[in-house]
Amino acid sequence: MIMEVKIIPVSAMADFVGELLKQHKVLAPVRRDGICVYDWLASPQQFDLTCTIPRNSAKAALLPRTEVLFHYQLGKDKDEVIPPPAPKPQVLLGLHPCDIRAINVLDAVFSAEPAPDQPYLARRALTTLIGHGSPDDVPAAFFLDLGIDPLDNRDSDLFLVPLGSGRYALEIITDKGRSLAPAYQSFKNAASEDLALIAEYRRQSAAKVKQGYDLEALQIKLEKIFESSVWNDIHDKCVGCGICTFLCPTCHCFDIQEETRGNKGTRVRVWDTCQFELFTRHASGHNPRLSQKARTRQRIMHKFCYGIGKFKIPFCVGCGRCVIYCPMNNDLRTILKKIQEIPGA
Repeated sequence: MIMEVKIIPVSAMADFVGELLKQHKVLAPVRRDGICVYDWLASPQQFDLTCTIPRNSAKAALLPRTEVLFHYQLGKDKDEVIPPPAPKPQVLLGLHPCDIRAINVLDAVFSAEPAPDQPYLARRALTTLIGHGSPDDVPAAFFLDLGIDPLDNRDSDLFLVPLGSGRYALEIITDKGRSLAPAYQSFKNAASEDLALIAEYRRQSAAKVKQGYDLEALQIKLEKIFESSVWNDIHDKCVGCGICTFLCPTCHCFDIQEETRGNKGTRVRVWDTCQFELFTRHASGHNPRLSQKARTRQRIMHKFCYGIGKFKIPFCVGCGRCVIYCPMNNDLRTILKKIQEIPGA
């Protein structure tokens, strides 16, 4: 439920962001060498409102690429474990609704019993999400086909709605969002005509959303075609570089490594990917996914079969990053079309 709506002129957006930076780390879309990426802001002027879906995702703010889990020192009589510094409050600003949906996936995975991930949950508890309404014409993105509305403010703590004429509406949605009141309280409340305009924009946006994929049927079909020859065609282009998984906002595979020197050491979590041969290689040398075909199949099964089966949500949000940046142009939309067209499965 929306608690309050403020109007922020684009010319004053830096003032809003500057107030956020006084108490929080802020991750937001910025331009680096002309490319839109999520990065930590050093100044409020870096926030780029013209970005839609940045090249990377925001998941590194919650699941860092490299994360120290703890340090340790082995002693003659006793071992000592030293925790890393506690996480600090942070704001993820300007997130596209599909990236908000991706955080829902991470939340489901890392809060799952019987072993909720405490480092992730500690960081998540100190994170405030500010969504950003976006045009629906994002190249290669297919979030509309997955039922994601580009003006969907659900699961955001605050949400920015572009109103045109150099203005944004800031919707305050949760108590966590309200805690940022020092950053927005100086701005004017939305007038009745502003609220009517927002409602009309939402009506128009919702009308464009479609369910291009029958996810339940897709899950059932995938369960039946595990040994199908279709995987020969699907994996043929793939070179196993892993760019699709590292840029994906929902992929969350990791490795645990030990960095030791003498009697001291550090346990580190680092990103990994199911697309690498080493990922599933056992200490014995056996590898249950020795071929790229098996690894490609795993990626698709994880997103559209296993995730739906266990968590009731797809592990894909249609952001299109894997489509745009795959060096072999192995288009996920084409893959899903091939699977849907398999007769009799």
